[in-house]
Amino acid sequence: MRKFSWIFVLALALASCKTPVVPDPTPEPEPEPVDSTEVNPLPFELDGTFITDTAVLARMFKDSFMDEGTIAADSMVLAGRFLRDGEYQKDYKNSMRTSSNDLRYEFYTPDYMRFVSESDGYALSIPLELGLKPDFTLAKYAQKFVSDKVSLRVTLEHVTPYPATEHYYGVYTGEWLDRYICQLGYVNQNGLERLALNVIKDETIVEGYSVNIYSINAVGLEKPYYKIALIRPVGQWYKFGFLLYKCKDEADVKYFNTILKSFRVINPYGRSKNYLPAQEARPNPKWSEETKAYYNKLLTQETLDFGVFTYSMVHSTSSHYSTNTNGLRSEKARLEEAFGHTFEIMPTYTHLAWGTSPNKFPIENVTEFAGGNGFNGKPVLQFTYQYTINNNNVNSSSTSSKTSPLFDILRGKYDDFLTELARGLKAYGRPVLFRLNNEMNTDWTSYCGMINMCDPEMFIDSWIYLYKLFEREGVDNCIWIWNPVAVSCPQSYWSEDLAYYPGNDYVQILGLTAYEDANSLPLQSFREHYSQLYAKSAAVFSQMPWVISEFGCGAGGAASGEEKRNKVQQAEWVRGMFSDFLQRASFPYLQPIKGAVWFSANDYSGSLTSNYYALSPDLTETLQAFKDGFDLMYPNE
Repeated sequence: MRKFSWIFVLALALASCKTPVVPDPTPEPEPEPVDSTEVNPLPFELDGTFITDTAVLARMFKDSFMDEGTIAADSMVLAGRFLRDGEYQKDYKNSMRTSSNDLRYEFYTPDYMRFVSESDGYALSIPLELGLKPDFTLAKYAQKFVSDKVSLRVTLEHVTPYPATEHYYGVYTGEWLDRYICQLGYVNQNGLERLALNVIKDETIVEGYSVNIYSINAVGLEKPYYKIALIRPVGQWYKFGFLLYKCKDEADVKYFNTILKSFRVINPYGRSKNYLPAQEARPNPKWSEETKAYYNKLLTQETLDFGVFTYSMVHSTSSHYSTNTNGLRSEKARLEEAFGHTFEIMPTYTHLAWGTSPNKFPIENVTEFAGGNGFNGKPVLQFTYQYTINNNNVNSSSTSSKTSPLFDILRGKYDDFLTELARGLKAYGRPVLFRLNNEMNTDWTSYCGMINMCDPEMFIDSWIYLYKLFEREGVDNCIWIWNPVAVSCPQSYWSEDLAYYPGNDYVQILGLTAYEDANSLPLQSFREHYSQLYAKSAAVFSQMPWVISEFGCGAGGAASGEEKRNKVQQAEWVRGMFSDFLQRASFPYLQPIKGAVWFSANDYSGSLTSNYYALSPDLTETLQAFKDGFDLMYPNE
């Protein structure tokens, strides 16, 4: 039998005793509580507008939204946002989608944001490195993404009003998109540089799509590096994406290829909308007391101020001074006598320059023919100033008329001209209805979008540039009128009127322009024209005063047959206008309209009159209609 050592027995006995344990004087630290919150893998903070539930994200991210190169499946999406009618939703259900909603989505991975406009019918991915934020203000017209260094504008365009054929797709884009940007003459005449050769109808860059790309350095602009692309599904001719990307640093140009390659046209569902809030009647606190008083008068008056344009006022150094001055004297006297009414508004037009010669402020003419302040019985000056050096004679087929002054205005090269203008206006002193660059949403002016990189922001930047220059020069008497034409041309989203709107801080009056050329019967009445404009503009601009800064009804022109063949209908048109104004309280469309200026001149088609707006002495019925209207409107004159 084996014997145990007494030492071993003693050890066992001691181990069985329940003696207290003496704590270690230097214990190990207690472990930190474990945070069960997942680490955010995205390069930004998630707020309450983000959805992270994977099941919900899987319902949101439809197969048609995917892009193989960036976000190829819902399993890659770590967070998303659902925008309905301009507001981010905290949840997503299919029942929240209706055909009347504006439906937009953002899907995020650590590297990309996949943006989907279901209402418009497209999707694309944006590298998060760019730091671009969506701007939904004018989402119906153009979805923007912006940062301090980069801007991206995206629209899905339709070949309106042309048929959806290969031929008319070429007609549409050639007439209204790449008319200028594709041409080396345009690049050279405006001091630009090509970053790369044009890409035309390339079907290898994006599978299933035909792509045009124009790469231009707009030297001297804040964001000069432009990449402009048209991207159309192969075999489909009606709708196409239009992308305009611009950046401060050339190094950021490289990101455009990723964005372009991710673009997809999808089936649309919903209704795209704008979110520009109602604009206030916002007097400039720097105005003179006289200018403030006139603006307040416009806001509250229930009567119609009227004027007629016949000749432009010019400076006494102009070779046209005698002709224009005598013409103004005779026409003003003739028409005021025919109307039995003196003008409350005296309009004129001045161009930036003729070639390299600046047009000076016509101080002698405005002193003689205007001088009004709204209270002294003289007409208030409506001064239309246009950024053109060739009377808006722009022509892509010409070798010499592809120049837009906007580039050099933003480069500061016209500062001397503009400063002299500012000082002339300041010296004049009386309130001025200052109408800058009317009818910008067209294809026939030197400051329209097409001749300015297809970028309406160039128009806005040049507007604000002059506004701030005027303020530096102490101009305290200009009330700024923003005046698009009634129907945008081209019929596109990217060049719609509000795309050119500078903002509430820089505009005090909405200008209106809708013409009836009277070359075909029946005529569209004054009420029809301006009711349509009211329906289009009231939600945003009804708090501001409106002035019909330029309008008319023709009498029928030689380009479409016998001159003045519709003069009886013209007279009836004028009677209908006065009839409505005499019942102003019954017609909401007239409530904001405080003034109107008839364009008593002719438009021309080649050497032929295209419509007859000029109130010549032989239009006796029309002149009588004006007289009768003013007699009833102002019975005590």
